[in-house]
Order: sequence, then structure tokens, then C-alpha cells
Amino acid sequence: MRIGELAHTTNTTTRALRYYEEHGLLHPERTSNGYRVYGPDSVRVVENIRLLLAAGLTTEDLLILDRCLRDELLNDHSCADPGAKIAVFEQRLAVIQRRIDDLTHVRARLLDRLGELRERAAPPGDRVCPQRLAERAAA
Repeated sequence: MRIGELAHTTNTTTRALRYYEEHGLLHPERTSNGYRVYGPDSVRVVENIRLLLAAGLTTEDLLILDRCLRDELLNDHSCADPGAKIAVFEQRLAVIQRRIDDLTHVRARLLDRLGELRERAAPPGDRVCPQRLAERAAA
């Protein structure tokens, strides 16, 4: 299939497909007139690239996975050597967990600060425990 067909089938752009090719993630054949021609596994490769990039992996991570991009990443893991996939996934999961921890910490600080601000802003007879305000904000 040609680049426009692949873009349509995978709900992406031809520009994105060229980007994937430039970064060594997608390997089309070229016809005698220079057109890109993609094999049948290209749909799965593009879907996997998009899935993994959306999950926070980088193009460098995907280069390490290389042949594993032809796997069905969410179901059948038939990659001959899953070692690279395991290492990349573990690294990315650690990065994601650090982000979650950081965001959880920031959220707790914002809730505390919001409670303090609301406490100060409330008329004296209307004051509510900051703990309750945080619980209300979280709900």
C-alpha cells in the first residue's frame, strides 16, 4: 500500500509516517518512480509506534524494540528476544511512576493550600475544618 493508504488506514498523517521513516522506525520499499510502498505488517507497526509514543516512550526507545514493533504489543508477545522490550518497558514504567509520585505530592500540597485559603476567606462563623475542605475538593 502507498503512504496515503497507510495514513488513512492507521488514522495518522503522511507527515507522521515520514517522521517514523526518518527515525528508522518504519521501512517502506521504494518503487522505480520513488513512491513509498508499505508491506502488510506496516499497519501493526504504525499502530504500535503510536501506542508506545502516546504511552511516553521515545523514538530512541522504539529503535531498541525494532523488530518487536511488528508484535501485537497488547496481546500476543511473539518477539523472538523480548529482553529489549522488557528493559524499555521497565525503564518507562519507572519514569511514569516518578511522575505519578510527583503529581500526587503536588496535588496534596495544592489541597492543603486551598484549604488554608478557603479557611481565611470564609466569614468567621462559616469556617470549616481544612481537612473537610480537602475532602470536599477531592470528591
